[in-house]
Amino acid sequence: MITLPPGCTVNYPITIELEKLNDNMIQWFQEVGGNVKHDDYWDYRGRLVKRLYVSYGKGKWCHYHQNGTEQVRLHFNGTDGPVATMFLMTFLDQIASHNFREFQKENV
Repeated sequence: MITLPPGCTVNYPITIELEKLNDNMIQWFQEVGGNVKHDDYWDYRGRLVKRLYVSYGKGKWCHYHQNGTEQVRLHFNGTDGPVATMFLMTFLDQIASHNFREFQKENV
C-alpha cells in the first residue's frame, strides 16, 4: 500500500467489485456513517425483489450487475480514499476486484 501524505487524496473515483453485498458490509456502512436504503420492485416474472443499496459521502449508490448474479459495484469518491481503504482491509477476502491503485497487492 502506498501511503499518502496527510491532507492528500486521490483524484479519481474508486470502484470496488463484490461478489455479493452481505449483512456485515451493510452494518459496516451504517457504523461508519454511510447511507443505506431499501428498494423493492417486481421483476419481469412478477417476483418481488428486495435490494439494499449503500453509498458513502459524495459517491454514487452501489449498483447490481444485470447478469443474473448478485455482483455489486461500490463507488467511492476520491476524497473518501481512507474509507475505501478501511473497506478493502476489512473485507479483502470478499472483493473480486478494484481500481484503487494505491492499494494494490504488490504494494502491501
